[in-house]
Amino acid sequence: MFRIVIFVASIILILGINMHVSAEITEDMIVAAWLFDGDAKDVTGNGFDGVQKGGKYVDGQIGQAIELNGTSEWIEITERMGSFEEITFSHWVKCTGRDGGWRVFFNVNGWKAGDIHYQLHTNNKVEFSIHSNPGGNDTFANFAVTGGELNKWIHIATAYSATEKKMRFYINGELDNELDWGGNPGVLDPGRIGDWNNSRQWQGMIDEFIILNTVASEGDIKSLMNDGYETSLAVDPKEKIAVTWGSLKK
Repeated sequence: MFRIVIFVASIILILGINMHVSAEITEDMIVAAWLFDGDAKDVTGNGFDGVQKGGKYVDGQIGQAIELNGTSEWIEITERMGSFEEITFSHWVKCTGRDGGWRVFFNVNGWKAGDIHYQLHTNNKVEFSIHSNPGGNDTFANFAVTGGELNKWIHIATAYSATEKKMRFYINGELDNELDWGGNPGVLDPGRIGDWNNSRQWQGMIDEFIILNTVASEGDIKSLMNDGYETSLAVDPKEKIAVTWGSLKK
């Protein structure tokens, strides 16, 4: 019995060490997180709660998701989030229509120097734009949401670094495209999830929409994709071990 207890404790310690290495997402890295589990609140407590303009809640990839009709529904973000040298967007989407049309993930209202527009272009590719950025306003993933990619859940993550002058797009946790681009910070003034200027509306579902103030690693992106925001936040492994050891003793 003693040997079994020692063996189990060793396994827990190893898992704890591995957890410490791999769990890199901390609360101070998260700008905003809208999980859409029955509301449009920013669960970080940073104050970027969304104002829901229509839409309904349906089963998502992790809990619930919001479904928008592609014509007159969106989430309004009324507060400025800031200017970012580095930024990552991570979210699940299921597009159910408007193939070949603009379809917004998040666009700042208006379009001035520094503004971020993040959407599907009319070429159906994932597009990330910063107005007046060196090398041109726009960058594109290779991945296009069209044809067989409609009506199914897709995880998209988009990471930009002004300091590295790099742009990276991830699809379902895998690197899709990496580009040399930019150099200016991106601005997140008030904007909308799923709409721009009463146009370019998203048709379909959006779930676990998260913005980070850093370039997330591929491992962090996969964690957000597979486990969701709340599970992916780094926790002190000693606390995990204590809880698990207490459960074992019981």
